[in-house]
Amino acid sequence: MTGKRIAILGLGRSGLAIGRAALQLDALPQVYDEKPEESLPKRDVLEEARALGLPVTLGWQDEFEDPDFIVSNPAVPRTHPKLLAARERGISVISEVEFAYRISKAPIVAITGTNGKSTTTVMTYLCLRASGEDAVLCGNIFGSGYDEMPLTDAALNSTPDQILVAEISSFQLEWIEEFQPVSAGITNIWPDHLDRYDSFEDYAAVKQRIFHCQDEKDFAVVKANDPVVVPPSGTGGGYRPRHLRGSSSGQRPEGGASPAVLTFGASGQHARVDEIELTLLDKRVRLEDLPFDEPHNYQNACMAALLTYGALANKAQRAPESGAAQLLRRAEQQYREARDAKRSVYDPRQPEETPLRVMPMEIVEGLKSFRGLAHRMESVGEKGGVRVINNSMCTNPDAIIKSAQAVKDPAHLLIGGVNKSLDFKPLRHYLANGRNKAYLFGTDAEDLDKMLGGGYPVFETMEQAFRAATEQAQPGQAIMLAPGCASTDQFRDFRDRGNVFKAIAKEWLRS
Repeated sequence: MTGKRIAILGLGRSGLAIGRAALQLDALPQVYDEKPEESLPKRDVLEEARALGLPVTLGWQDEFEDPDFIVSNPAVPRTHPKLLAARERGISVISEVEFAYRISKAPIVAITGTNGKSTTTVMTYLCLRASGEDAVLCGNIFGSGYDEMPLTDAALNSTPDQILVAEISSFQLEWIEEFQPVSAGITNIWPDHLDRYDSFEDYAAVKQRIFHCQDEKDFAVVKANDPVVVPPSGTGGGYRPRHLRGSSSGQRPEGGASPAVLTFGASGQHARVDEIELTLLDKRVRLEDLPFDEPHNYQNACMAALLTYGALANKAQRAPESGAAQLLRRAEQQYREARDAKRSVYDPRQPEETPLRVMPMEIVEGLKSFRGLAHRMESVGEKGGVRVINNSMCTNPDAIIKSAQAVKDPAHLLIGGVNKSLDFKPLRHYLANGRNKAYLFGTDAEDLDKMLGGGYPVFETMEQAFRAATEQAQPGQAIMLAPGCASTDQFRDFRDRGNVFKAIAKEWLRS
């Protein structure tokens, strides 16, 4: 990186991290942001950039000054005219994920998806830590309540014996070329961010790029028989965004080796949820022994366990004397001894599974240490038998439905903000039985009411919606912030929205 001229499009949290790393690597970064200083949503980021001596051009409207390459902030659309023009001039454009991958000394475990990716990322992080690995929680995850950092910061300070566990958004996958996570997974894909993508199929295809550069040493984790998520193959026929079609940049070679695929779900080959237990490879874990009871978290746990196993198995291949290799060998030996002890003279000897996959108990212990995330189904308190839950990270209609199902009690749902061109009709059908009540607020509340069939109470602010819910809620019910929308009409981000909600709720709880 020494002496490389790096243009960073978009300041923000990611742009600052990229610029900081570039300075430390003796590169020559220049940040460009189209917003004037008075319009920046987070002025503290600008102040930190200036303190670092990072050059920042605000109110930028010109062309790039011939950098060696451009790193695009995830918030910048891939169709931005300046990016497309730069590519026409032969300038490489990469994402923050690609930049971080190139400078990281540690392997990366990557998790994407529409819903559940933050929880799965944290569970994977905890499982790796419990397995003796120096795991670092990073990436798009933000405001989880755990020790987290931007992916670029984690990559810059990484060591070869660490493992970076990164939540990855679709925005971050738009400009990858070489990004190769050792273990990667997609939780699910539901309509989201359709204000940014041409179609749901386009959005789903970008998510699939997380597997794009993996090879036979790597592991891909998917839900069995998912109607949208496609397990990676070596056919070379993976997604190619419009701006790369017709070029060879980032394409897996025709017939290239594909990663080992591990599946979970009702028909999962390697992990599944039954009525009373999880099956994780050879291990069975009673549901009552886990510190959570939400159905979606059982699926997240299955995925996290397989992602962790994949990361350990990859490391064991690369470093046969590592702690990961010893852990897997010990688990395999214990499995063989237990199997042989049960075999009688009448049992035919079965051929050895190739490869033998055994789940170390340390991974199970990691799942048992999970204690939830901030702003994700976060309990705020209870008053008069009415529970209050902060689920500010819920930003699409499917997440609202899953959240309401997880609560189990009748819920008063606070829904609203900025709709991302999503269809709320599935939620209309879910609310039709009247068990749960909706209170709509924010910029798009009137439009949401129309999509939900009309007749729902509409409020200007979240606080007004909350006050109305407290007047209607009965003992044995819950009030939950499940906005299903972006937060930027009234708040800096989902974390700010969640914090404001908790402050409002706690005032009511104390009254």
